[in-house]
Amino acid sequence: MDRLSLREEAILNTLIRTYVKTGEPVGSRTISKLGLGLSAATVRNSMADLEEKGYLSHPHTSAGRVPTDKGYRYYVDKLMDEEALVEKDRQRIRDNMVVRFWEGNIEGVLEQVSRAVADVSHNLGVALAPRFERGIFQRLEMVHLSKSRLLLVLTIRSGLVRTMVMEVDSNISASELEETKRVINERLFGLTVGEIRESVGERLRSVSRGSPRLLRLVSDSVDTLFKFNSGEDLHFGGAGNFFLQPEFSSDQKGLAALLGLLEERELMVTILDERMDLEGIAITIGNEHRSPALRNCSLLTSRYWVGNVSGIIGMIGPTRIPYARMVPMLQYMTDLTEEILEQQ
Repeated sequence: MDRLSLREEAILNTLIRTYVKTGEPVGSRTISKLGLGLSAATVRNSMADLEEKGYLSHPHTSAGRVPTDKGYRYYVDKLMDEEALVEKDRQRIRDNMVVRFWEGNIEGVLEQVSRAVADVSHNLGVALAPRFERGIFQRLEMVHLSKSRLLLVLTIRSGLVRTMVMEVDSNISASELEETKRVINERLFGLTVGEIRESVGERLRSVSRGSPRLLRLVSDSVDTLFKFNSGEDLHFGGAGNFFLQPEFSSDQKGLAALLGLLEERELMVTILDERMDLEGIAITIGNEHRSPALRNCSLLTSRYWVGNVSGIIGMIGPTRIPYARMVPMLQYMTDLTEEILEQQ
């Protein structure tokens, strides 16, 4: 991306901040009145240069200009001054989040996190459960629900717990169940979930204790039993906020595509999971998205940690999102999420 002149940077910065606030194309006369010390003619010439370079576009029905995705990217990377959260706003966010979360498992907490992000940002809030594949296995509990059904409770070292139900083809005695559970925990303790999925068959093959049928069933079902980050691990709130944004309310086809993406939960999980290794607040704007449904949107995400596993929280809104305010707010909400989950 070409480096702009100081004058062009000042004009682009002012235009974007004004457009984010008003939602209306910005003219040269408006910018010239905002303290840059430049005449309308000078601003007009620079705006024409910025349009030629791809940073601005010129709606046919207006004399003003609006930022392009390239313009927003330059602003976010080089020009944006984050708006520090004042104590009043920090307390409001804390009250909005913490009051919801004193009870509940991680799924319940993340459901409320997504709603809190939506409430505070007035956009769509999203939250993805931690990537358990990197979590360290601590123990597996097995409890009879009936003669043919077992409840499995998997605990990750960070304290996260997942439950699942397994169907068995014959009755297994309490002593067999206890011995099988003991040998599984001995053989798998300290491994990551990913390592278990890759090697569980080999690790349990030579076991001479416990129930051979149950050991074989656990081994054969590992891809199902130890599969995480499915569509059920995606939480989002505030979809109704899309209807309040003029960019979406006037584009029914685009809005339908966006809502359809949310319904395709596995695809949305993949999009968020690909951002799991990104540091800080990751921002993707408009045509930078591979999914056509997000081409008119910006996606802001941040990674949170629970012990040694991480998940994602974020927000989706129009490209005209107030980045300077959303970035520090999302970071603060990420810090609060980690704080809350540590207390669960």
